[in-house]
Amino acid sequence: MTEYVVKVAFWLRAFDSVTVEADTDTEAIEKAKIAATEAMDSTAHPEHVDFDERREGVIAFIDRVTPTGRQAVVEDVAFDEDRIHPDGATAYKYRDPAALSSPPACGSHRRG
Repeated sequence: MTEYVVKVAFWLRAFDSVTVEADTDTEAIEKAKIAATEAMDSTAHPEHVDFDERREGVIAFIDRVTPTGRQAVVEDVAFDEDRIHPDGATAYKYRDPAALSSPPACGSHRRG
């Protein structure tokens, strides 16, 4: 029987907090949107990551293990339904929609 390496990528839900100061509720909402966008772009660790429910996975790649090394079989294989946006709506207004079609940087997990 042949051995295969399967790399699974998935989203986790993370939470962070920011503080804004504003004169009105409307201004607070607008400042919160800006601060939230900056928080989403940050590479710092968030305050909390929810590990209980992994979401919207994709098989990043499957490699066949051979006596001489690994051989690529396939990449980016869908196997999971969209549990983040089950109604088809997206909650992300400030992110590139193309970047949301699969977990980020799947190729960066290649053979390592």
